[in-house]
Amino acid sequence: MIIYASLVRIEDGTPLSATTDFSSDADQRVREGKRCIKLLGKHISKWGKRVCLPADEITIHCVMDDSTGYLAVCEPNYPHILAYSFLDEVMREFSVLYTASVVKSVRRPYAFVEFDHFLQKTRQKYNSTRALASRLNLHEMTADLNLNPPTYIKVSDIEPPLHTAPSVTLANQRHGALNNQRHTATTSPNTTINMTNGYPPGLDKDLGSVGVSVRLRPISWYGWIAMILSYLCILLDGYRGVVAFSMSSLEEVDGPSPWHAIFFITEMFLLIGQIFVLRRYNKLRKAQTLVASIFILILNTFLLDVREAWLCFTYIFISVLLTIATFRRNFERKLPKLSI
Repeated sequence: MIIYASLVRIEDGTPLSATTDFSSDADQRVREGKRCIKLLGKHISKWGKRVCLPADEITIHCVMDDSTGYLAVCEPNYPHILAYSFLDEVMREFSVLYTASVVKSVRRPYAFVEFDHFLQKTRQKYNSTRALASRLNLHEMTADLNLNPPTYIKVSDIEPPLHTAPSVTLANQRHGALNNQRHTATTSPNTTINMTNGYPPGLDKDLGSVGVSVRLRPISWYGWIAMILSYLCILLDGYRGVVAFSMSSLEEVDGPSPWHAIFFITEMFLLIGQIFVLRRYNKLRKAQTLVASIFILILNTFLLDVREAWLCFTYIFISVLLTIATFRRNFERKLPKLSI
């Protein structure tokens, strides 16, 4: 989903408008997005008309016209094609309402705060991706992105240096060389630049890449083993839970009690939840699988009187293995297909 959107003036990075309908500034993703937007706004014209900046838990997309930069803070798994379609729609509306001379003449931040209403309405529309896919024609945007893909940059490219060192100076010279090459390519159409694997000569490949998408890595081999064993444990928990309910009674002293049945069923749902957060992206997935593993450990201490010790250890081991697989399944960057 689109978490936050903002407009800045390219000339000096002055904020012009932004969405204000997020729940709270306490949201870590909003704070991180605002920090990156503030840093990016100071040098927003360096990297071309489209920019993509992946961070820890967010991805920032940016488009620019002659006077204004339009930025959207999105979740890492939000489709790039929708993010740039959203920014393109915002840019068209803003350019109709306000000319470049009006933007350059403002003297205070958030001078176009009334534009927030359109930002909110459009953001809500694009966050409903299933309903949106049938209402939008994304073929033109897909073709445009394939011809002019966004430039991928890193957070370290926009953070100010802590001190002036020879390595920092060299990096600045390389960035300056990259800008000069781009300026020459755009101002002198008859000039041919020899490119090596898509990069100007003399520049490192890590200074620029385009069209990078972010997705979860494939599940590890031990994650698949833990999932297969978990399915067997889920079936066993469900069977034993039903049997314990049918055989238990609050008056019985011997045999299983209703609490044992509740413990079996609870353990079954905890394992299902761990498998779900391992397979699907969730910003709280690490905390959720860790809490589930702790509860499974506690439940098995109560089930020792009706379950063999080695079986209790097996359940705990499988739960811990699912937790490790979830913690180690991080994001990877791949070239997007630019479609939904």
